[in-house]
Amino acid sequence: MGSRAPTWEATYCEFFVSRERPFMRTAYAILGSWAQAEDETQQTFSTLYVYWPRIRDGGHDAYARRVLVNRCLSNLRKRRHETLTDEVPDQPVTEVTDLADSLDLRRAMQALKPRDRVLITLRYLDDLPVAAVAEILRVPEGTVKSQTSRAVARLRRDLGHELGQPADLKEKS
Repeated sequence: MGSRAPTWEATYCEFFVSRERPFMRTAYAILGSWAQAEDETQQTFSTLYVYWPRIRDGGHDAYARRVLVNRCLSNLRKRRHETLTDEVPDQPVTEVTDLADSLDLRRAMQALKPRDRVLITLRYLDDLPVAAVAEILRVPEGTVKSQTSRAVARLRRDLGHELGQPADLKEKS
């Protein structure tokens, strides 16, 4: 006689199918590595599976995002001294190259502080409102607004934008 799946498992599977790719994209934007994004997304869904029955209805997405962001930040703290490159250098690299010359968004994102990467990713890539980001990060909305503004300014500076706002980074309320 086989055991039956829990009654909530079908809703978990539907959530997994609908959110796996967007969560991988979010993790990649924060971590800059598809392999690490896959690992952190998988671990997030494993954690979510364990706690799924205890999470209030409607809170699954916020809880899952909070777990994913925390896992990504933890991952970044562990590999703080690594420098991502497209090619293996001939000599050891001691500093990040000048980002203003490369105009490479991925590299510019990787040069941001981890928290700034999270803010930019949640606000602009995931298109979440300030209130949702504040809930995920458990900070006041004003903190989200001010830190996001500073992160966008850093990103813009690193990319060499002196005038105007790129259309995809306009501040949202």
